[in-house]
Amino acid sequence: MSSSPPAIRASRWRVLTVATWQQAALTFVRFGIPALAPFLRSDFGLSLGEVGTVIGAFNLGALLVFYPTGRATERLGERLVMGVGAAAVAFACALLVLSPSWVLLALGLALAGVGFPSSQIAGSRAVYRAFDRRGRGLAMGVRQAGLPLGGLLAAVALPWLASRWGWRSAMLAGAAVALSGSLLCALLPAPGRGDGRTAPGLARDLASFLRRRDLLGITGMATLLVVGQFSLMSYLPLYLVDDFRVSKSTAALSLIGVQIGGVVGRLAWGWVSDRFAAGRRTGTLIVISLAGGLCVSALSTGSLAAVFLLALAGGATLQGWNGLYVTLLAERAGAAAATMLSLSMMSLYVAAMFAPPAFGALIEALGYRPAWILLVVPQLLAALLVWSVRRGRPGSLPV
Repeated sequence: MSSSPPAIRASRWRVLTVATWQQAALTFVRFGIPALAPFLRSDFGLSLGEVGTVIGAFNLGALLVFYPTGRATERLGERLVMGVGAAAVAFACALLVLSPSWVLLALGLALAGVGFPSSQIAGSRAVYRAFDRRGRGLAMGVRQAGLPLGGLLAAVALPWLASRWGWRSAMLAGAAVALSGSLLCALLPAPGRGDGRTAPGLARDLASFLRRRDLLGITGMATLLVVGQFSLMSYLPLYLVDDFRVSKSTAALSLIGVQIGGVVGRLAWGWVSDRFAAGRRTGTLIVISLAGGLCVSALSTGSLAAVFLLALAGGATLQGWNGLYVTLLAERAGAAAATMLSLSMMSLYVAAMFAPPAFGALIEALGYRPAWILLVVPQLLAALLVWSVRRGRPGSLPV
């Protein structure tokens, strides 16, 4: 993965466009679920912990197939993996309209999540191969901006649809958008296929991953940052409904600010790391982690206007780190980037799965405002981990 084939370089903008929209289309479903959380809670009579379980179910499905997706990407190529993955999300999402209970809804969302790693692994690999180090941070930021872009579109469209025709109509819209991401993958050039590298198997790949100090540090940082990201995404609308007594549709608008901030943050931080950090990503990630801690703690304010402003700032920081994480890990992993990225993201998705119900339980025990303040802890720990990566050298732990 360290070199860019000429045909891939020549079509790099097409690769970037397709990878970005496929990411946005699948995220329209994934981040659309928190936007529908107030409607789902009302329809099924859910507790906050049950809401978190429904939101986290999508990530459970993704978690189970990250490693197979990485192996499939290396053997079959980005185009096939991305197309099939998006089609799987569309099919499962369409089935969700038949869910008679929240338990079956959660199971259906887990099934939909199986297709999501295609965007994270195959899409990242396609962009990584198409751009060199001087422009890779910004390019990966553009591709990763597909996540908040999809979330932004979902935050605008899905509550509007759900308020008029119910959340099931909104789910059908999600299926249609995911299908568009699958169809667009036909535009990827044939040279985007895999290089045929045959990994030695899960046990040896995992052993190689666990011996790498730098990869473990980067993964630990990202796992901690996921806690703040998904806690904000999952409970900001409910915070506004419960503590500020705003309507469900108005509360969902807060996610628009989060997603706009996420788009701007991923582009800006990638550009900063390319232009001002000479391609070094760790210093920028430390700044993002600390700034995110300040934003999330400030959500404890009693001002409604301040909360909406902090939604924008929180999106830029609590969502702005993903592109740099993927770029840094891929650059450190080299030729095995798809497999190492798949193993790394398994840890992230464990956190993404458990963070919403755990944060919901924390809110029920302490209240929203103390819970927001406690989210500073994982942000600070993430900054310390990436500092250790910055000071250390790439390499393996002694065997």
